[in-house]
Amino acid sequence: MADVVDDIKSRLGIEEVVSQYVQLKKFGRNLKGLCPFHGEKTPSFVVSPEKQICHCFGCNKGGDIFAFIQEVEGVSFVESMHILADRCGIKIDEDKLEKKAAKSEKDIYFKAHDLACDFFEQQLYTTSDGKKVLDYLYRRGLKDETIKEFRLGFAPDKYDELYPVLLNKGISKEVLLKSGFVSSKNIGTDNVYDKYRARLMFPILDAVGRVCGFGGRALKHDQAPKYLNSPENPVYNKSRVLYGLHHSKKYIKEQNQIVLVEGYFDVILPYQAGIKNLVASSGTALSNEQVRIIKRLTTNVVTSFDTDSAGIEATKRAYVLFQNEDIQVKTVTGIDKKDPADFVLEHGDKFKELVDKAGDFLSFMISKVIGDNDITSLTGRRKVVKELLPYYHGMSPTTRDFCVKELSQRLGMNEQHLYEEIESYKLPSGHPMRQAAEMSEVKAVANKLTTEELVVALILENPTLFENAKKTIDLGIVTEWTKNVYNDLLEQYNSARENFKNWNFEIGFLSQDKEKIDVLRLYAEELYNGFSHEALSAEVEKLIDRYKKDRKTKVLSELQISIAEAEKADNRDQLKTLLLEQQRLLKS
Repeated sequence: MADVVDDIKSRLGIEEVVSQYVQLKKFGRNLKGLCPFHGEKTPSFVVSPEKQICHCFGCNKGGDIFAFIQEVEGVSFVESMHILADRCGIKIDEDKLEKKAAKSEKDIYFKAHDLACDFFEQQLYTTSDGKKVLDYLYRRGLKDETIKEFRLGFAPDKYDELYPVLLNKGISKEVLLKSGFVSSKNIGTDNVYDKYRARLMFPILDAVGRVCGFGGRALKHDQAPKYLNSPENPVYNKSRVLYGLHHSKKYIKEQNQIVLVEGYFDVILPYQAGIKNLVASSGTALSNEQVRIIKRLTTNVVTSFDTDSAGIEATKRAYVLFQNEDIQVKTVTGIDKKDPADFVLEHGDKFKELVDKAGDFLSFMISKVIGDNDITSLTGRRKVVKELLPYYHGMSPTTRDFCVKELSQRLGMNEQHLYEEIESYKLPSGHPMRQAAEMSEVKAVANKLTTEELVVALILENPTLFENAKKTIDLGIVTEWTKNVYNDLLEQYNSARENFKNWNFEIGFLSQDKEKIDVLRLYAEELYNGFSHEALSAEVEKLIDRYKKDRKTKVLSELQISIAEAEKADNRDQLKTLLLEQQRLLKS
């Protein structure tokens, strides 16, 4: 294994690997960029070609190329070897590797998904029903090479086609159930059946090209739901995957721009037409995690969602998330109430022209809101101002000045009057901009947490950490508040015994200080999102150790003051006691 590691390192430099995920700029002998492991506006992530390491001075994450890939892709060391070996053309001897490293849970799930993808592809091309679906894809404008590149497939309208195939290939029933390939009315019996039936299958690939999930489109008119998506499992988290990213990542970096669309076909057809820097959110509303993935690649986004009311709302939500990360947002207009896939099918290259001509989101919103209201009337003007003002919150002074000028010119209003409206305007509860502002306030408070509070936060959010943590927590050195929380948790833990799963926050002391408990849980969720149980356990252990050391340092400092006072007062008995306590602490 050591030979393979050295060989990979000799062919791939740290800057080459990191630059596929982070926009790097020269900074002396090193390179700098925004950390891919945490959200930030000022670059603190440093890459050293000389030392062949990377490190974030904001979150202290980094390491060599393997550590970086493990962290950024959420994979094991062996998986990181496969990813990097593939990139530099090295063939790994699987037999030797398997003797040294047992297959991880993720390996098994990835294998299951890849086998399922092979099955769906085969069904598309080799069965009579599959060929009907293939004809449908041709009618939608897809070519064979595109269908094969995106690995589209067909799930037959049968209850027992996929299940026995995967079972015979060594995939357990538990993995198949958790992956969403099969369903069962009673898990304890053999009454298991295929979940995807009579569906066009879109495999969802992670950033390195591994199948991690599926979206199945209904092929019958009375079939529900229209899209059946994979459940979350060890290799699939819909909030952290962007459909098409594996295909488009190279082009996004080359063009320093990403086009964000809604559907699978909206990615595939424009891609086939030569517009290759597209992605879609994977069966979900755009998430903060997806925004951060995009930010690693570019800070220039063009949205092209459906033009119906739902599409407009999705565009608004996306703008709020991107604005919070200082990402520039433009919006495509002029596709005549069609989605990008249908527009490309009818007009071909014209979609590329519309992407190139896309205007700023706020200009788009100004035009839309003005078009929806009669601005010759006072009521109409008030509606326009009321709907647009929320988006002026959170803008930099330069951006706000530009946008105020545009709105004042379109409405024929005095700029000063608009500034006064902005200053006096209060965001309504529930508005995305207000929720974003409130989240920033919560994070600002959370950043001031003590080490002791961090330990509590992690245990509150991850109950399984309590069993080991309770062995090392010293109740003699914690605050009264932490003691109360601990005693509550211990009582719940002991009461549940082997059936223990989650904390009940509605009883005891936990229910009495719910606001603080919720903030702590939120902080733990945000800061440690995606950590494995092992990593979280190590973090708690580290934090408890740090707290004990900090507490010891503080007590020694206080003892030193008391010793000085005892010496000054010539109190020999007290001085002897204090010096003995000091020696005890120094030896502990």
